[in-house]
Amino acid sequence: MRDVAVAGVGLLKFGRYPEKTVVDLAAEACLSALKDAGITMKDVQFFASGNLYQSNAMVGQRVLKEIGQTGIPCINVANACATGSTAFREAYMAVASGAYDVALAVGSEQMVRTSITARPRPSLCSLPARPKSPPSPWPSGFWSTACSRSSLNGSRC
Repeated sequence: MRDVAVAGVGLLKFGRYPEKTVVDLAAEACLSALKDAGITMKDVQFFASGNLYQSNAMVGQRVLKEIGQTGIPCINVANACATGSTAFREAYMAVASGAYDVALAVGSEQMVRTSITARPRPSLCSLPARPKSPPSPWPSGFWSTACSRSSLNGSRC
């Protein structure tokens, strides 16, 4: 494994942006990180996108299209509270392994009103109990962990 450096970062102020899509928000953060690094999207060889609520919507590919880069490897990851960190790890490993020289990672979510006001909606926070077959050592509400409830409420884990 070779050494890896973070050349630039981009961050949006935490908040609700109803006028923007998750792709708009992620693209803005990516462009800010590229500017901070002093490179362009054409220099990027690998892209990792972390998004939980729209994890099946190909957010990474949509972000690449929005910022003018297609044709590079792109992965989408979802890992509860660690989604952004997992995207970062994938970009790190892509460079550390020697497979790529420049990678970009982004973690993005479009926060809904209950995420900011800390009034959880039962449909988001009360996941159904696991089926009874086979018997499990875990409590029936195990899938709705404290960490996932915190993230849904817009708090830190």
